[in-house]
Amino acid sequence: MAEILTVDARGLACPQPVLETKRVLDQSADSLFQVLVDNVTARENVSRFARNQGCDVEVRDGGSGWFEINIRRGAADSSATEQEELLACPITDTPAKVKNVVYIGNNCMGRGDDDLGAKLMRGFLRTLIDSPPLPWRVILINAGVKLTTIDDEAVDAISMLQEKGAEILSCGTCLQHFKLEEKLRVGKATNMFEVIESFNNADKVISPD
Repeated sequence: MAEILTVDARGLACPQPVLETKRVLDQSADSLFQVLVDNVTARENVSRFARNQGCDVEVRDGGSGWFEINIRRGAADSSATEQEELLACPITDTPAKVKNVVYIGNNCMGRGDDDLGAKLMRGFLRTLIDSPPLPWRVILINAGVKLTTIDDEAVDAISMLQEKGAEILSCGTCLQHFKLEEKLRVGKATNMFEVIESFNNADKVISPD
């Protein structure tokens, strides 16, 4: 029997479990997968979201406060299903969001070999996804805009950062220079005023170069 894809969303703050469920539905071809959550709000919202997408949902109490949600896609017609409202995320006393800006001025990381630099940059972006705190903004300048346009692997990684809540800003002048305005695939074009505003309001500016 094939192993079922499992998304472990335990410990993730609302609405992240729903976003992780959406990511699997959007990106995976698996007809059956399961989501693990550790609170009632997440259990209800993941279940309701999946049913709203036309999926069949079965919930199992795993004990010790966590739940296993088995989701089978395509079991129902979502257009004919009455949409269920998701529960509001509980208010928690969490610290203010850290405003870290990641500034990327090239499509390569380091200097010496561009092929190696491109691999390192993709690795940096993939690692950034699961390395808290999540960036407030990712700013791409000069050849860095190639990462949001023509580099498929980088676009996928940056799209996941955006899904998690990071704001993606690509230099509009740079997009025009490289004739990539119509190829922007993630985030939005920005200008120098917004770049400077980001730096002035950032708690920290991080650059992989």
